[in-house]
Amino acid sequence: MGEWLTEADIRLFTTLIRFDAVYYGHFKCNFKRIEDYPNLSNYVRELYQWPGIAETVNMDHIKRHYYYSHDTINPTRIVPAGPLLDFQRPHDRERLPGKGVRRK
Repeated sequence: MGEWLTEADIRLFTTLIRFDAVYYGHFKCNFKRIEDYPNLSNYVRELYQWPGIAETVNMDHIKRHYYYSHDTINPTRIVPAGPLLDFQRPHDRERLPGKGVRRK
């Protein structure tokens, strides 16, 4: 979120990438979705589009893990088909002065 991509960015990404697909419905964190916050939505899409990041995200696996492993929250273990999330959509973060990944 600053000039350079940091470990904090990656740690936040792992929560944000799951939020609309899992936390919003499964954990009832349903006041608003990440998609409803333009800056966060653009941020998560930018990180997803970084080389090597998208390959680490398996949304089907993420959803199955949460919806199957919490049987007190989801006793039927039904995994919803949606939402359909498009993390490849363009983001607007090129307007920001960030420098990317710091290389040593």
